[in-house]
Order: sequence, then C-alpha cells, then structure tokens
Amino acid sequence: MEFRILGPLQVLDSQRAVPIPVGRVGTLLTVLLLRANHQATLPEIVDYLWGQSPPAHSRSAVQTCVSRLRRALGEHPSRRLIRTTACGYLIELDPTQLDLTRFRRLVDRAALARGPAERADLLGHALALWRGQPLSDLTAESLLRDSVPTLVEERLHAVESWMDARLHLGHEGHVIAQLTTLTREYPLRERFWAQLMLALYRCGRQAEALAVYRTAAARLSEEVGVDPGRELQALQRRILAGDPGLSSDATPTRSA
Repeated sequence: MEFRILGPLQVLDSQRAVPIPVGRVGTLLTVLLLRANHQATLPEIVDYLWGQSPPAHSRSAVQTCVSRLRRALGEHPSRRLIRTTACGYLIELDPTQLDLTRFRRLVDRAALARGPAERADLLGHALALWRGQPLSDLTAESLLRDSVPTLVEERLHAVESWMDARLHLGHEGHVIAQLTTLTREYPLRERFWAQLMLALYRCGRQAEALAVYRTAAARLSEEVGVDPGRELQALQRRILAGDPGLSSDATPTRSA
C-alpha cells in the first residue's frame, strides 16, 4: 500500500485508489502519516480533528474515527498498519510506502552525491514526487498551519539545490523559464533571483540579468522594506564588471 501527501491525500493499493472518507477520517490519516512510525498522542489527534470544540467523550470519538480508517484501509489481524499505543496511535510504514519519506531520503542522498550530475538526478526524482500543494484537500486549519509551511520550505530548499546542480552542469539555458516562474511565485527568496541572474548572464544576456536585479530590489523594498542581501549585491557587481569567473561552472556563492 502506498500513501501520498505531497499534494492531495492519496492512498493506492496495487496501483488502485483506495477511497478515504473525507473530513475527520482523512485528517486522522494525515496526522498519522506526518508522524509515520512515531506516535501521535490522543490530545494531538483531538486538537487536529475538533479544534476548539472537542467532543465530550474524546477518546471514544477518536476510537470511532480509527475504526472507520481501519475499515477504509482494509485492515485485518494479519494486515495491520495502525497501532494503538499507550498514549495514542501510530501508523507503521516501510520507507518506500510514503512519498514524504521517499522525498526526504532522496534529498539526503543528494547532499552526499559525488558530483552535480548525480545530485541533479536525485533531486529531480525527489521533486517529481510532488503533485502540487501538500495536503491541498485538507480542511483542518490547525494541521495545515502546523505542517504545510515546513513541507513547502523543504521543497523550495530542494529546488534551490537542484537549480544549483543544473547550473554547475551548464544547463543555464534550460532553467531560465523555471527560475522566472519561481521568482514570481517566491519573490522574497533571493536565491532564485541570484540563480536567474547567473543563468541569464551565462547566456549572454547581461542587460537582462541586471534588469532582474533591479526587479528583485524593487520587490524586496515594496514587500518587506529591505535592500537585496550581500549575495545579490555581490553578484550584480560581478555582472557589471563582466567577471570571467561567472562564466565557469561556479554557482552564486551564499553569503556567510
């Protein structure tokens, strides 16, 4: 059985979709998946499922949701994924069964890669697991608030590393369109602006690279009232000077 949360919640059994009841049962499964192989306590579950309006008999209400989830997953004594613990519940999964775990393992392997080609390949496979906004069909506001920003940050960090690897490989012509979209979607992430400037410069588009810097400076000033960081400022100076080092396989250097 395969579980996917890097997008709408999805459960597959032998490549066939397993229908999960919407509402609290789906939220319960998501809570357990986010803590796969680790306990979710009863108070946590109650808070995520009912928020500020918990039922009078919360333990029995959670037990009812767990029973419904077990039925939906087709559990039986010889095939039990959800375990009852002293203080709550957990779902036991192999690392290959959950897309989030697979994503994190690929990212960890990429960090130890022997070179940019291997790193780009691993990160490309990791990012291909994403199917859109994580938990996009969930309505539990507190769970979304606690979980989605962290997941999105993990993805964006992987995208930044993937773009670095592709720039090291000389793929600047292939990443300009993607980086242009990323700077529009995430204008406060200066790393994407720096990568776009470098890609344009390496393609002989110096004027456009400098125009990107001006756009970045304007967006940062308008939205948060700050100037570009040292990395962007240093890169702009190097582009103005026609620094030959930028034409090598070096990517923008992060500020210390």
